[in-house]
Amino acid sequence: MFAERGEAGRLLAEKLLFLRPKQSLLVLAIPRGGVVIGKIIADTLKIPLGVIYAKKIPTPGQPELAAGARMVRTRKFGPTPEVRGKEVILTDDGIATGETVRAAIIYLKKKRAKKIILAVPVSPKDSLKKIKPLVDKAIVLQTPRFFSAVGEFYLKFPQVTDKEVLQLLQP
Repeated sequence: MFAERGEAGRLLAEKLLFLRPKQSLLVLAIPRGGVVIGKIIADTLKIPLGVIYAKKIPTPGQPELAAGARMVRTRKFGPTPEVRGKEVILTDDGIATGETVRAAIIYLKKKRAKKIILAVPVSPKDSLKKIKPLVDKAIVLQTPRFFSAVGEFYLKFPQVTDKEVLQLLQP
């Protein structure tokens, strides 16, 4: 259990210290909760932060559960940085079904990212098992056996507003 996204981000950043800052390394976060995590990682490693626009397609009657995901063309938080030939740390505040992260990974591969490192605080084992073969490295702090929603692994899990995301993305 994490106190809040900030704690989860700091714990993930510690696990990523083995990555030496270099020109080709950047963090891409899935809005909105992933940007809170991504900002801490980017600041700790002193590397750029950007967003990647993967959006879940909710399950009818269960809006927090993804039936699928797709990439969207929004520019709400600025364009997704160029990833060709770069090492990308992909982050979100957690994985449930894995569909959103999977869509982002497919996009990064299509855009020829050199390396994809997934860094998330929590994921169910079955979702991680499907995602892990798609990335070069996966850093996941908790893989609980029983899982119903990402928010159950945080003491505080408020919605992150667009305004907060825009503030976090300021250099």
